[in-house]
Amino acid sequence: MTNMKELSSPFTFFYKYIFILIWIVGFGRSTQAVLLAGPADPKWLPYMGVWVMISLFIFFSSGNVKKVSLGGGKIQVSNFLRTVEIDVSEIESIDGSSYLSPRLLWFNLKTKSAFGTKISFLPVFRPSKGIGKHPLIHELAKELDL
Repeated sequence: MTNMKELSSPFTFFYKYIFILIWIVGFGRSTQAVLLAGPADPKWLPYMGVWVMISLFIFFSSGNVKKVSLGGGKIQVSNFLRTVEIDVSEIESIDGSSYLSPRLLWFNLKTKSAFGTKISFLPVFRPSKGIGKHPLIHELAKELDL
């Protein structure tokens, strides 16, 4: 295999699997008395609503991230259970979030891969000046001629 450059943060596994588990179990345990009281407790609905909304937000923002490497004209994408290689010519564009923390980046693909047409990942941390897109977006766009 060619020398692959790791694009993903070493915390990808943590955010994909551990963080959401900590949130769901931690919030659930800390508010157990209210949640188990059910609708009889007037605080039940707001607590349940906050728990569900934040859980969904975390899941949809970081639950779909992949481990991504680049090298030899291919991107290697892994969900920690299986790994696929996608030719860089299949990448239509690269973009990323401006306001999420941690910031997300994603490749939009021309055709559907084993992981769909959008490959999201958490980039390696780099300090940046305020709000805005991760500098890796511009580097990869230039390197991949997008």
